[in-house]
Amino acid sequence: MKKEVVLVFQKNAILGQVKTRLAAGMGELPALEIYKHLVQLTYSALESVPVPVWTYFSDFIPEFIHPSVEKGFVQEGQDLGERMANAFALTFESGRNKVVLIGTDCPTLQSHHLLQAFDALTNSDLVLGPAIDGGYYLIGMKGRAAYLFEGIEWSTSQVLSQTLHVASRHGLIVTLLPELDDIDTQEDWQRYSSQIENKF
Repeated sequence: MKKEVVLVFQKNAILGQVKTRLAAGMGELPALEIYKHLVQLTYSALESVPVPVWTYFSDFIPEFIHPSVEKGFVQEGQDLGERMANAFALTFESGRNKVVLIGTDCPTLQSHHLLQAFDALTNSDLVLGPAIDGGYYLIGMKGRAAYLFEGIEWSTSQVLSQTLHVASRHGLIVTLLPELDDIDTQEDWQRYSSQIENKF
């Protein structure tokens, strides 16, 4: 059994329930289509990462799951922190000892970022992928540390700094990956789209 695993936190693709901040500027249907595109980009990045993929869905396990997903679960918890803590706990209980969790909001996430995260866990207790908005697009651990998810102001620009403060207080060795951009708002999407267009 491989000791490494990638956990993907994925919202079920339901009209009006994904990318609500993006939908506020663009409409619910375009936001849903963009979300589906971001999900596909996420799994494309995972295709060349030689570790199992477990996906935690927001509400239910859909009939169709991406072929690369080995196991599907439903997230459990009252807020994002509790849901992530529970997912990590279950995964460590299964015998894994290098666990990296990502969302589906970061179109510039590439396989080398994930490989770098697993490599960093050889000598670090915690690896984080900082997002430009002050959150993080990736978190990796090699042991349970539920305190990292307690008292964090989720969906704010303080998530990364607060997490680093908690990690420092507990004496964790931390590795930071390159900073990437999440897609949450219409401005985020327009900025990303313009960057893609400028490459051609």
